[in-house]
Amino acid sequence: MDFTLLSSLPEETRALGERLGGQLRGEEVVLVSGELGAGKTVFIKGLASALGIPAGEVVSPSYVLMNLYSGKFDFFHFDLYRLGAMPEALENPIDECIGAGVLAVEWAQYLDEDYFSLPQAVAVAIVEGADGCRRITVRSGLPHIALS
Repeated sequence: MDFTLLSSLPEETRALGERLGGQLRGEEVVLVSGELGAGKTVFIKGLASALGIPAGEVVSPSYVLMNLYSGKFDFFHFDLYRLGAMPEALENPIDECIGAGVLAVEWAQYLDEDYFSLPQAVAVAIVEGADGCRRITVRSGLPHIALS
């Protein structure tokens, strides 16, 4: 199902992440796309908070690629900003974590489209409008994800 939500404040973006995080069952791959400053990390802090991970501990792993947090489920937080499009010769580190907990991937637009077709995928696109309001679209085929 597709859901489109609006956010005009970081607190609202985080709260939307918490709403989604509260519905996760432990094996989802949350693919978060958006431009620099769109609110990807803020949204992921909300996901983490819903999983019992203090949002203040969650930082974007831009320089280390992945942070692992323990909460209700293991929470793997990836940031692909520095890598850009994954070179074919490089094994994607995300692959070895799928199914081991909840994965949240910032800059998911750099991933191959196949990741968006995974049965456990939840695609989140954050687009900032000219007025500063963010349009957050959540797409998933998982029956337990409902944000209306």
